[in-house]
Order: sequence, then C-alpha cells, then structure tokens
Amino acid sequence: MRTAIFYILVTAQLFWWDLVDKVLLIVGYSLAQGHINATVSFRARRLLAIASTWVGFNFRFDPLPPGLPREMLIVANHQSLIDIAAIMAYFGDHSVRFVAKRELRKWFPAVSGVLRIQKHALINRHRDFSAAMREIDRMSRRLGPGECPVIFPEGTRSRDGQLLPFHSGAIRRVHAIRPLPIVALAIEGGSRYATLRDFTAATGGDVYHLSVVRVFPPVQSKRELLEQISIARDSISQRIAQWRNAG
Repeated sequence: MRTAIFYILVTAQLFWWDLVDKVLLIVGYSLAQGHINATVSFRARRLLAIASTWVGFNFRFDPLPPGLPREMLIVANHQSLIDIAAIMAYFGDHSVRFVAKRELRKWFPAVSGVLRIQKHALINRHRDFSAAMREIDRMSRRLGPGECPVIFPEGTRSRDGQLLPFHSGAIRRVHAIRPLPIVALAIEGGSRYATLRDFTAATGGDVYHLSVVRVFPPVQSKRELLEQISIARDSISQRIAQWRNAG
C-alpha cells in the first residue's frame, strides 16, 4: 500500500508540474525558464520527501563545505535514478546542468520539460560518440552565471554499487571551454533503484549518502586535469568504503 501511495504521489506531482510548465511556456519561454530555474531545487526536495515518507529512505547529506565556488564542475559516481534529484536538492543554491540520455527529451512529465528548457546536454549514448561530445560542447558554451555542469564519468549507472573506471572525455570537453574548479561528489545507497519499478521492492530503511569529498582549483594543463580526475575517483572510493564499513 505504501509503495502504491508513493507511485500515485510522484506521478501526480510530476503531471502537475508538467501542466504548470506548459501553461507558462505558452505565455512565454522566458517566464517558463525563470519559473523552472527558481523551483527545480524545491521540486527535487519534494520528491525526496515523498520517497522518505512513503518508501522509508533515510537521506544523509553531509553539510556542503564553506566557500564552494559559485561556478564549478561537479564530478560524481552514479548509482541510481535518485542521483539527479538528490544532486539538485543538495546543491540548492547552485543551478546544475546534467548530461542525460536523449530518450528523456520527450514523454517524461516535468522531467523532459526541465531538461529541454534548462538546456541540459541530451546525448545518444549508443551512437555517434563525436555527436555526444559536440552536445557537451554546446552545453558548456551555453552555461550562464552560476550554472554548474554535472558529469558522471563512469558513463553509466553502477548496477551493483561498485565504482567503475572514470572516463575523462566529457570532463576534458567541458574544461576546454570552461576551465572550472572541480568538486568531487560521493554517492552511496541507491544502486538497487535504477527505475521507478525497483521501488516496489523497497523494504524501508535504505540509507542514501551524499558528500563533497574534494574541491580542486581550476587548472590549465591536461596532465593536471587527469591527475585531479584520478584523485577525485580515489577520494570518492575512500568515502564509499568508509560508509560501508560503518554499516
């Protein structure tokens, strides 16, 4: 019953937001864009609150370190469907931009509209690699004041929670256009939830962790950037191990 209520509430909320966005879009693109920019973090927190209440998720977000850059490149491991909403909620004072699969461009209430109107990078992960890189280039050039790209350098979700190798391509493409400080973000606890259907197996009590583990200054050389990516992966791996060892 609780899972059914969760589905009903999430679906109703998404369709309501989608309706509001479409009405505002009819009035004017800038109005819809401004509304989404102002409310997207609230929407993410609302979805997490529903998951906490009706599925029993225990969200443990470490405090953000003081003095985070206004504009930064967030590099995170990727485990679940929850990650995007969690990152939007966690970095509520920043406007984040994701690299997402192109299939999300249509047919997903509220989600598709946000991705299109905020101009996230929508790529086809199974076709032309160069086309995907060009889309990341376009997103990087469109970044406005306070907008922060998010890269999952594993390239896909880890199905079992084990950290996959980090690929540097997308990070290097962003860096070539916008050499931003890199913020390494560790995520743990959602690997069993790749789709909404997976929530039917939720038993309650799952703990979902989020924590900034390193903040790197902007660099110029490729060698320095690759070194930062390697250190970021090691730092994320160490934090995940700490959480798992603590139970």
